[in-house]
Amino acid sequence: MMNLIERYLGRVLISHTLLVLMVLLIILGFSEFMIQLGKVSEDYTVAKGALYTVLKLPVYGYEIFPVALLIGTLIGLGGLANHAELTILRVTGWSIGRIFIAVMKSAFILWICAAVIGEWVAPASESLAKKMRGEALHKNFSIGSTDDFWMRDGERYIHIGRVISDTQFYDVTIYTLDRGQLSEQIHANTARYSEKEGHWVLYSLSRKVLGWQQMPAFTPDRSSWKKLQFNQYEEVQGEVDLPVSPSLLQTLHVETRYMGITDLFSYISFLEDNGLDAEAYKLAFWRKLAMPFVILGMIALVFPLIFGSQRQVSIGQRIFVGIMIGMSFHLLNQIFGNLSVVYQLPAIMGAFLPSIVLVSAAFLLMRRLR
Repeated sequence: MMNLIERYLGRVLISHTLLVLMVLLIILGFSEFMIQLGKVSEDYTVAKGALYTVLKLPVYGYEIFPVALLIGTLIGLGGLANHAELTILRVTGWSIGRIFIAVMKSAFILWICAAVIGEWVAPASESLAKKMRGEALHKNFSIGSTDDFWMRDGERYIHIGRVISDTQFYDVTIYTLDRGQLSEQIHANTARYSEKEGHWVLYSLSRKVLGWQQMPAFTPDRSSWKKLQFNQYEEVQGEVDLPVSPSLLQTLHVETRYMGITDLFSYISFLEDNGLDAEAYKLAFWRKLAMPFVILGMIALVFPLIFGSQRQVSIGQRIFVGIMIGMSFHLLNQIFGNLSVVYQLPAIMGAFLPSIVLVSAAFLLMRRLR
């Protein structure tokens, strides 16, 4: 439970963080809207450009939340320090550690709200924004695309010639192996997902079945031999199980860093089952789990800047320091994470090591405070 002073510190932290977040979102939203105005056409109107910008705000909000929290904490606690309110707290018996714990309570409440937005709101908003703009610009995920992809499901190898939408494929070929030998090939012009039945349906399909039949030898001095049997069937439609679902395909519209934890976990499992590289998605997954450590390090780094300064500092200086620290950490975090993927280092190390270094440095500086 929070006492009166903790609630006061929480109000200061939350109000300033939300104010900073709102200002940053206004700046980013205006910049995004200007970019969309350059793409306005007969189909992609100004209204759709504005809607696209609004749908991108949850994504931007989640991405810049640590920086907004850092700047908001610097401004909020800095204002209390300039008015000697933190000094009064120290005189009344509040240690720096106790003030830090009080501030962290409110910071983690904000983080929980941001995590909810990042897990459910931001991925759905990002997917809807890209889908809406893609349809307006005639650049949907797959229409007119020559890109194809392969999937593996046990002894089956599935080739998708073109993805028309999340629920429709074109030019589908399924190869089935039996002990390393091709036993069946199915080709269909289209495949559609049936929401009612919960499976994929192939249309205009051709099924080719290969089999070997053991035949006796013509003479006793010769061994038996195998006869190849080939059968071909033409069918109007047929059901098939594919290792993908519309919900999984929808995640492909969302950039890796915007995907939710559950979506990332499911997609990582899908890639590993198909023998594909999943390191980039593992990095994004562990980065989301490392976010509490980033918040802890950001807040801890504020205290040496606030209590270590013996003079009053203007709001502008605090904002500049906060932006420099936040952007520097974000840049180093991205660089180290990408290097871990390139040099095949464990993804968990690439995600947690920058956060651990940040927390360690912040607490070392805090220990020097009196």
